[in-house]
Amino acid sequence: METMTGTMLDLGTAEDDRAWKRVGRVAAYAAAIGFLILTVLYLLDVFDVLDPSPEYAATSAGQLQDEAHFWAQMFEHQHAILWDVVARDIAGPVAFVALIVVGVALRRRAPGAGPQRQLMVTLLSAGGVMSAIASLLYLGNVEFWRLPWGGIPSGGETSIVAVGRATTAIDNVTVWLEAFGFVLVALGLWCLGATVRGSSDMPKRLGSLAYLTSAALLALAIVSAMDADTARSVMSLITGAILAPTLCIWMGSALGRTTAPAEPR
Repeated sequence: METMTGTMLDLGTAEDDRAWKRVGRVAAYAAAIGFLILTVLYLLDVFDVLDPSPEYAATSAGQLQDEAHFWAQMFEHQHAILWDVVARDIAGPVAFVALIVVGVALRRRAPGAGPQRQLMVTLLSAGGVMSAIASLLYLGNVEFWRLPWGGIPSGGETSIVAVGRATTAIDNVTVWLEAFGFVLVALGLWCLGATVRGSSDMPKRLGSLAYLTSAALLALAIVSAMDADTARSVMSLITGAILAPTLCIWMGSALGRTTAPAEPR
């Protein structure tokens, strides 16, 4: 009877291991694709590849008229690239949630009982949720941009300026939330690197890449909070289009090959 029970437990464990291989691999590849889409679409917007951004111009008409004209142009610009905004702010949250799943899969499959495994999942979860919320909050601006404005309605200067400043307020809220989320994800990736390097059946260089990605993401968080546009674009390219996708693809491949150790039950 004991032999039969032990065999059933072994079969159940082996099936769980295979399931975690699949889940971890799919989540890692999904995260890689999501981060790449997010970054490419963000850079297309920043560098005005899809549609030129308007600039504020002071005229003799007065500050109210000038600002209303600027916001009317800005709303038309955002309407023209609405698909870009929606696609990237959906891809981003999907990527961060997938990264959380990767952390859970790695915790299951990596050997050892060090605190870095638990901290990895905790930090990736907290940071990933914050970063996803920041993207979804910014997506709320779509309500202002999804319909063409067609210029300034008669006597509507005050209203359009109020709406424009409301979008600015949403932007300001998301900046710090996103930056802090990046910091937590960066710390989670550092713990991920320590977990990988402490594993006997995962590539040590994968852990080094996780450390490098963590440092780059931390730098991105800092320049984002400082509103350094050029530095943010450069760090976004390095982190989101190169390091993060490479790390996730490598993680997916490694998780698919590793053999999970037996854990105490």
